[in-house]
Amino acid sequence: MLYLHYKTLTTIINHKSLHSMKTKYAIIGLLLSAFCGISQAQTSSKDPVYLEVISNTSKTINYTVGVYPMTCKNNDAGDKTYLTLYVLNNGSSELTWTKANHILVILKDHTLAYNYNTVAESGNYACLYAIASTKGFHEQTLCFNGKFSADDIANVYLLENGEVYKLVYYKAS
Repeated sequence: MLYLHYKTLTTIINHKSLHSMKTKYAIIGLLLSAFCGISQAQTSSKDPVYLEVISNTSKTINYTVGVYPMTCKNNDAGDKTYLTLYVLNNGSSELTWTKANHILVILKDHTLAYNYNTVAESGNYACLYAIASTKGFHEQTLCFNGKFSADDIANVYLLENGEVYKLVYYKAS
């Protein structure tokens, strides 16, 4: 189970990319309700995360993306790597995650890895899903070709609708 303590939440919320007080309080509530006890992946409040909040001024779009490098697992039978992505929708509109959305991972050796689309239509491996408005949550297992470890990751980005967002690395002390 994933349990975030107050210090972790306030450090994330006080990050320079989160500007308004209203956004900060919305994110605190969202993180508390979504992360406390919902997650199936084995993570803890001390685990690092690559995190970004994406929203518009009207807050119809207002969601948090988190990629947890400590969930990185390799497939022994093939040349595959898996990571866990959490998407928390606090917007006033339903969020549709499409197969055009990708997580881009830049490795320390300057190799680019990006998650590929699976044929799954439901569950954690699905790449096309809708997340309910106001505190909707989805956990996705990201699938990558090639093997790498959490220590190999230099940066993580979200590619969505032709826009690239750099996810901010955060690790609790």
